[in-house]
This record gives sequence, C-alpha cells and structure tokens, in this order.
Amino acid sequence: MPRYERGKMTTKPFSRSYLIVVIGMLMLLSLLNLADKELLAAVAPAIKVNLELDDGHLGLIRSTVFLTAIVGAFIWGPLADRWKRKNVLALGATCWSAVTWLTAYATGFGTLAAARGGMSFFESCFSPSAYSLITDVVPRARRGLILGLLGITYPLGTILALLVGGLVGEANWRLPFLYFGIPGVLLGLAVLAFVREPRRGASEDAVLEAQGVYTGRFSMAELKRALRTRTLLLIYLLDACEGAVFFSLSFWAPNYLMTYRIAPDLLTADMALLPAIVGFVCGSLLGGVLTDRLRGRLPNAAAWVSFIAMAGGFLIALVMFNVFSLTAVMAVAFVLGMTGYMILPTITIMMYDIVSPETKATAMAGDGVVLGLVSAGASAGIGLLSRQLQDLRLAFGGACLFFLAAGAILALIIARRITADMQDQEKLVKSRVA
Repeated sequence: MPRYERGKMTTKPFSRSYLIVVIGMLMLLSLLNLADKELLAAVAPAIKVNLELDDGHLGLIRSTVFLTAIVGAFIWGPLADRWKRKNVLALGATCWSAVTWLTAYATGFGTLAAARGGMSFFESCFSPSAYSLITDVVPRARRGLILGLLGITYPLGTILALLVGGLVGEANWRLPFLYFGIPGVLLGLAVLAFVREPRRGASEDAVLEAQGVYTGRFSMAELKRALRTRTLLLIYLLDACEGAVFFSLSFWAPNYLMTYRIAPDLLTADMALLPAIVGFVCGSLLGGVLTDRLRGRLPNAAAWVSFIAMAGGFLIALVMFNVFSLTAVMAVAFVLGMTGYMILPTITIMMYDIVSPETKATAMAGDGVVLGLVSAGASAGIGLLSRQLQDLRLAFGGACLFFLAAGAILALIIARRITADMQDQEKLVKSRVA
C-alpha cells in the first residue's frame, strides 16, 4: 500500500504497530471531540439554575453548536482535500480544546453560546480529515471494522462527559470544561509529530491490484460531479436523520429523565444513559463487522444494515417513550442503542463507495452541513416546542420517532440505487491509476 515517508511516496506498507497506534490516536481524539461536545448536556440542569436559563435557551445553544459546525465544514473540508490532513487535525484539536477550557468562564447565555459555537467550529475539522485519512490507509474490505471502532468513540465520549459531569456535582459544573481542555491540546500536538500523511486513493481496490498510484486531484469540477450524484444526497439526508435522533438523545435525555421524575437527581439521570451507551458501542461494532461480512455477497449491504438500524430503532423508541420506570427505560435504551447505532459505520462506507478519493474530505464536510442544519432545527424545535406546550416528552419523543421513520424510508431508496453508483466509482478510479 503506498505511503509517504520523509516527504516522498513509497510502496512499502505501513507496519501493523504503526496502524494500531494511529487508529488509537484517532480514537482518542474522536473521544475528546465527542466528550467536549456533550459536556453541556451532562451539566445542563445545573447550568439552567446557575445561569438562569430554560429549555429554550439550551435548545438555541445546541443549535448554535450545529450551525457553527456548518460554517466550519465549508472551510475544513476543502482544506483537508488540498492540504495535509494530519495538519488540519492538529490545528483543529488544539483550538477546540483551548475553547473548551475557556467555556468554564461563561457568565450567561451569550458567552456560553459563543464558547460552544467556537468549540464546534474547530471540531468540525475532525470527521472530514480523520475519516479521509484512515480510509486511505485501510483497504475497503476492512473499513467496516475500523470505522466501527471509530464509531464507538461517539458513545464512549458521551459517557465520559456524562460521568465526569455527574461526579463533579451541580455546584462544580465549570470544572469538566477545564479538565477536558488540556488533554486535547497535547493530543493535537502528538498527531502533528507522529502521524504520516498517506497518499490519496492508496487503499482503493484498483490501486492495490495494479500496485500503482492514484493520480486524481481535487478540483471544483470533480466536487460538482460528486455532488450531482443523487445517492450521495440521499446518504446526507439519512445521516441527518440518524444524527438528529442520537444527538437529541444524548443532549435531552438527562433533562427528560429528571423532568418526569424517572431519575431522582442529576447523577442518576446521567448514569441512567450507561446502558444506552453500551448499546451504542455494540451497535457500531456490529454494523461495521456485519457490513464487512455481507459485502462479498451483497454489494449494497451497508444500505440494508442502515434500514435494519432505522426501522428497528423506530419500533424500540416507540416503546421507550411509553415506559416510566427507570429500570425499564434503561433496558429499552440499551436495545435502542445497539440496534440504531449499527448505522454509524455504514454511512461513511456508503459515502466513500461512491465518491472519488480526492473529494472524500469535502464530501464528508458536505454531510456535516446537512446533518448540522437538520440537527440544529431539531434541537431548537424540541426546546421551543417543549417551552410552548410544557410537554418535553411530546417534543422530544415525537422528533426521535419522526427522524427514525424517515431514515428507514431513505435507506430503502438508497439500497435500490447505490450499486450502480458504486460501479461508476470503481470505473473512475481504474481510469486514474498510473
């Protein structure tokens, strides 16, 4: 597999130990990324009291997080396709961690929204850069497992934020932002020093078979060609449905459990998400491994796994919002996490199966734009509707069920279309191998 070594490209493969270390570093960086993003949810009840905010304010702050990520996507995606992706990761990680540290000094709605927005702007560099980089190192046949491993950092980052937020207590809600700031800066510098930039397209099947080099380069014409692929736009919408559901669950669930007295206090409410988090970890790995196993016989396996995740998640969520015992909610939440989160690795698998290697980062950034818009609307809508109706269950549960149902329909449509687009992409890659 071609790689860069001391500024030049070589055909020697990466060593197994190097791959393990790089994957581990990206997983840690992703873990901090998600933990920083979910810290506000972990201490939201305390912040509401201390800064005199309500659900409407929290919903608007959550929307600010997604909207600034959209702005960042327009910058970081094209930059990662033109510049070294490890440099983008290092710069973004250092900056978002510094802003997370500064969040501890927020004094009201305005400063808190500004800090969360700044953090999100820099964090939006991670997915376009990291996923593009790692899929140029790992062959297509094994991407499901690796993307599943990266996917488990989403729930693990959430649980880390909830655990730290719950343990410090309501009176010390500022401390977690200080705790998470410094490790991110150090890890960003470690990425800059250790990670080597792989050649774009180096792990594509046609390149490996020919033992050649992929010659494609990023251009606006190539980007327009990718964005005209209707299946890619459907994948964006599917990921937006998935993101709206699971970001809403991680943000609103502790507040929901306390509002309806399902959990007696903040620590219990935060810890009640543990079964769901474990389910998320199992689901992400299961989705990746299942897709890898089925792809040999079923080219569009990722789309069918996505359908199972969304359709199954809808049925399970319907049960979860109609039980009010803490034990029952936790049990159902585990099943929801394991079933619904099978979709996480399949989104990236499908996306990179139909876009050219030189547009991976920008295509991922485009996904972030759509996901951010939908998630921002969902977060603000849940908060404002809850304020208007004085019924968080109706607003929160109704939104989750709607997006799960829409995701199931989109997955079915993608399953019918994606095979032809995959064949077109394979032909394109072969034509650009030297």
